[in-house]
Amino acid sequence: MNHKKKILIVLGLLHCVYASVAQTDSAVKDFLAAEWSQPPKPQRLWIDKNKKQFIEKSINPSQIKLSYRYWKDDEKTLWILDEIGKERDITTGIIIENHKVKKVEILVYRESRGGQVQNPQFTQQYKSKDLHSNFTKEIDSISGATLSVRAVNKQVELALWLDSQL
Repeated sequence: MNHKKKILIVLGLLHCVYASVAQTDSAVKDFLAAEWSQPPKPQRLWIDKNKKQFIEKSINPSQIKLSYRYWKDDEKTLWILDEIGKERDITTGIIIENHKVKKVEILVYRESRGGQVQNPQFTQQYKSKDLHSNFTKEIDSISGATLSVRAVNKQVELALWLDSQL
């Protein structure tokens, strides 16, 4: 492969990465704007060894970060979380109010299948769920989207648990 082709491939890959980041940033800004005319400053919840062990044992997400970004006012907390469905990340906005789910919205769906989890009919099932909810029994699955449903379940459960740590 000649030098020009290699450069074109690298530039193409960089463009794809940039487009994905821009899409996520735009979706997050829109989600924040829908909740607050003036969003609060973002904060971070740092994950220490004990928190990490709990997350691994109980929720078992595909990835555990060193910290999680959130926005909080006097009434609610907004979390933006990523979880791998089958092969790619699903970015989800989750709002917790009084230790219960107020809203779940799929902000960026990158999988080729299972996109039904983006439908409001699906995400509304999470409303009023709390940390003691049994998501595998209480949330109706979607045929052909099992891994995406599991990913969203993990995101909501993680958001509820993180919120309980504030």
